[in-house]
Amino acid sequence: MSLSTTSAAAPSGSKKSYVIIIEDFKDADALSRRLAARPTHLAEATKRRGQGVLVSGGAILDSHESGKMVGSALVVNADSKEEVLELLRTDPYTVGKAWDLDSVKIFPYREANF
Repeated sequence: MSLSTTSAAAPSGSKKSYVIIIEDFKDADALSRRLAARPTHLAEATKRRGQGVLVSGGAILDSHESGKMVGSALVVNADSKEEVLELLRTDPYTVGKAWDLDSVKIFPYREANF
């Protein structure tokens, strides 16, 4: 394994990095809504990654054994926390009622250089 000496999450220009934890809604249909929105969500995520906005992202699972998706963890580059919230508001998972925007936690983030 090779460890990079440069930060993969280092934002360009005046952008700042943020780590985001967001839970899915907990009702019985939440996973179905997430799966329905997933193709559009992944297409948007691919676009945002190409733009340098999305650094990393993936599903939070209820357990490794079941693999049931119950939320998401993301690292993004943005000008402000408000810009992060706008990205989340327009994401297909939020629009499709998979993500519970009231559960979101956004933290300033700096990736370690090692």
